[in-house]
Amino acid sequence: MPSVDELIFNRNLRAQEFAHNRTVYNRIQKLRSLLVIFYFAPLAVYLPVAIFMGFITYVTVAAVDAVILVALAGYLAWQGCYRYKDFSLILLLVVLVCNQLLLSFMSPYENVLLYKFNVLNKCALIHLILLIICGTAAIINLKINITYHKLEESDVFPHFNERFFDQEMDKRQYGIKDPYQLKMEKLQKNASSDMSDVSVADLKERSNSENNSGYMDGI
Repeated sequence: MPSVDELIFNRNLRAQEFAHNRTVYNRIQKLRSLLVIFYFAPLAVYLPVAIFMGFITYVTVAAVDAVILVALAGYLAWQGCYRYKDFSLILLLVVLVCNQLLLSFMSPYENVLLYKFNVLNKCALIHLILLIICGTAAIINLKINITYHKLEESDVFPHFNERFFDQEMDKRQYGIKDPYQLKMEKLQKNASSDMSDVSVADLKERSNSENNSGYMDGI
C-alpha cells in the first residue's frame, strides 16, 4: 500500500492519472457490453439450429452436443467477461477448438436413416463460424482483463475520483499517530490504571475500617 507521503505527492499529477484510469475503465465497460453480444448471439443461434436439425433427421448427437457446448461455453464466457477470470477464457477457447475437431471427426460416421443429411458436417460448418466469432471475442476479452487487472492495483479503484482519493488519504493519516501522541496515550492509560488500583485499595481499607468499627460497637 502506498504511504501517505506518496499519496499527497503532486496532487495535480494524481488527478491526471485518475482521469486517465477512469477513461480506460469506462472504455472497458463499454467493450464488455459488446462482448456479451458476440458471445451469446452466436450461441443463441447455434443451439436451436443444431437441435432442430438433429431431431428432424434423428441425428440426436448434434442436439446433445449443442446443449452441452452452449451451456459450458456460456458459463465460461460469463465468468471471463463478468468475473474477469482469465483461465475461463482460455478454457473457452480450448472447449470450442476441441468441439470443432470432434464434429469434424464424427461427421463421416454419421448414421443415415433414409437420406444422407450430413447434419454433423453442417453443424461443423456452423460451429466453425461460432468458433471464429466467440474465439475472437475471448482473445479481445483476455486483453481487456489484463488492462482491468492493472487498474485494480491503482488507488481508489474503481472510482478514480479525487474525492475518494482524499477520503483514503484522510483515513490513512488518521491511522498514523506521531510518537508524542502515542507516549501521551500510554501515560494516560497508566495513570488510569494507577488510579483504579488506588481506588480499589481505598475501598478495601474503608471496608475493613467499617467492619472493625461495627465489631467494636457490638462489644
